[in-house]
Amino acid sequence: MKINIISIVFICFVFAACEDSTTEEPIENETTIEATSDKIQQEESLSYMLPSPLQIAEIFKNSGLNFVGDLTNPKEKIASYNTKYNQKLNFGIYSADMAYCIINNQTQPAIDYLHNLKQLSEKLWMTDIFNSMGLSKRLESNIGNHDSLTIIMADLQILLDDYLVDNGMGYTGPIIFAGAWIETMYLGAEVNKTNSNEKLIYRLSEQAVVLDNLIKALTQADEDNDFTELITDLKKIDAHFDVLETNEDAVLTESQINDLSILIAQVRNKIIQ
Repeated sequence: MKINIISIVFICFVFAACEDSTTEEPIENETTIEATSDKIQQEESLSYMLPSPLQIAEIFKNSGLNFVGDLTNPKEKIASYNTKYNQKLNFGIYSADMAYCIINNQTQPAIDYLHNLKQLSEKLWMTDIFNSMGLSKRLESNIGNHDSLTIIMADLQILLDDYLVDNGMGYTGPIIFAGAWIETMYLGAEVNKTNSNEKLIYRLSEQAVVLDNLIKALTQADEDNDFTELITDLKKIDAHFDVLETNEDAVLTESQINDLSILIAQVRNKIIQ
């Protein structure tokens, strides 16, 4: 199953199978069956499309996500992530931190987080992603060039998505994105605490749609019940968005955002500890 973690579409696309309106019964041969199977797989692969960490960060940035020091996950903590599960989640965490630094022109921290991602990629057998692009050199040679840094990170996400699918690791995509989503929401909520902003609150509120898709993607990928605790935690966060269901234009109140930020921080701290 391919989970597109770099899609610009923030809402779930559900592809309904189109029925053929011909009057004759189709002849079911091997070609027909194979084509139908391929179509079903393609529809399933596109069912839960998720944005990239950079896309969310850029949207938040345009709504007031300014840089606040000491909010990101310390790069030194990478040494404590010894299980594949924690490495995947924190690959997402560090991806979001790098995006946060890039959109705020914090180039050296962005380079530091890129090095963390490279270390984690080696533990997750994804080293080829970084070697094929010369990412470190490209990033370091574009210090101060926001547009180039954005393109570099977008390239990384495209390669990551393709690599996971090509190597039968599509289930890893939702886990990585879960870490990135949680970290971006954490950063947004914490920045809002320091300087409450209506636009930022609106962006935090609209993430209910992305979270819904994320939970579905994780549930679909969780064939061995490895992500049960994470899904449960995300469903608790999702419950805080229930107040928006009766009004599509509604946004969370300041009090509701504060309650949400507490829960997100708890889930995030569990991941990075």
